[in-house]
Amino acid sequence: MNNGSADLIIVNGKVLTMANAGGRAEAIAVKGNRIALVGGNDEAMDLRGNATRVIDAGGGSVLPGFIEAHMHLFTGAASRADLQLFGVQGLATLEAAIKAYATANPSRRLLVGRGANYTILSETERVTRHHLDRIIPDRPFIMTAPDFHTAWANTAALMAAGILNGREVGVGNEIVMGDDGLASGELREGEAMAPVLDLSDTGGRERLGLSTGGEPATGPSSRTGSIIAPATASPPSTTWTAISTSSSS
Repeated sequence: MNNGSADLIIVNGKVLTMANAGGRAEAIAVKGNRIALVGGNDEAMDLRGNATRVIDAGGGSVLPGFIEAHMHLFTGAASRADLQLFGVQGLATLEAAIKAYATANPSRRLLVGRGANYTILSETERVTRHHLDRIIPDRPFIMTAPDFHTAWANTAALMAAGILNGREVGVGNEIVMGDDGLASGELREGEAMAPVLDLSDTGGRERLGLSTGGEPATGPSSRTGSIIAPATASPPSTTWTAISTSSSS
């Protein structure tokens, strides 16, 4: 292979460069650890050498590859349909967001908020179930912090999950108890949050990769709102694929 030849060429693709203008191409050529060309099929094939590997994308999308060592793909994808609370600050703003989301999602078994700042009320006041009860007392609700290591649930959610009176959880996990002897609403780490999150329409299936590294023993129901489904009806060795739903983005 001469010095001008590419090591890898991908042709017949929908190359998404993420550039603001002209962000589409049909081919890409790579030499060493550098992208040598993004352009048309003919341009890319001009860089073909005797040892160049050529891949026909067959019209498929080609995306930049980023190494992200903390990606939770299924959990993140499923949470797109949840209430996004990033940037929400203050009880009044939180109340308006939750009530609007609850009205727009009347059939959800569990209402879930994501990205709630630890100081969403103030720098000094911690969220409790009592704050959330004032906003939504009659439907189970939980909101998670941006780091997913803490969540806050209302009384309806704690009761439905059977943890209002607390529960034994593993080391590093905690159902924070209040002065009244009942759960305060703050849940720390996965084992404390799981009983509430399992109330959701997905049953917590999207989190199995985090807790067990495995897959569900049974497939999802056919109800609208399932987030992931098995490619076949096989036992747990099934390959899981993401599908869109009629109730989420």
